[in-house]
Amino acid sequence: MFQEKIYRTELVNKMGHVFERFRFVVRTKSLNQKEIETIDYHLSEIMKVLNKC
Repeated sequence: MFQEKIYRTELVNKMGHVFERFRFVVRTKSLNQKEIETIDYHLSEIMKVLNKC
C-alpha cells in the first residue's frame, strides 16, 4: 500500500510538471499544428483512462 501512495504522488508531480512545461512552452515559442495535435491526442488518452476510474 505504501508503494501505491508513492506512485500516485509521482503521477501527480508528473502531471504538474507537464502543465508547467506546457505553460512555459506556449509563452516562449509557437507550437506547430502537428505538435498541438500530438499533445491533444495524448491528453485525451489520459482523460479516457481517468474517466474510466
